Amino acid sequence: MKILVPRITDATKRKDLREFANRVLLKWLRLPFSDHAMINSCRILSIEDSMGVTLRYGVLDVTPDDAAKRIIRKLNGAFLCGKRVGVKHYDAATARSIARSK
Repeated sequence: MKILVPRITDATKRKDLREFANRVLLKWLRLPFSDHAMINSCRILSIEDSMGVTLRYGVLDVTPDDAAKRIIRKLNGAFLCGKRVGVKHYDAATARSIARSK
């Protein structure tokens, strides 16, 4: 499942984004025979609108889905690099709404 962290600061690096999500994953005890929770990919997207304003978004790909849902629930509204951020499920509808808001 992909997770979106919108409007991150310019100072935020991929390492910061990965550590942000690992706050939840490293504290989560899972049964030995269950799927291991992991971050498959971590990207930062920069989008410039027609007015020249650049917005940055973090995108994490996490497996299994229950781990991604836990990250969303625990970190929505948390601080990342000194700024409170929202964390939500990333899907095509979310991507379209971001593109329309420009």
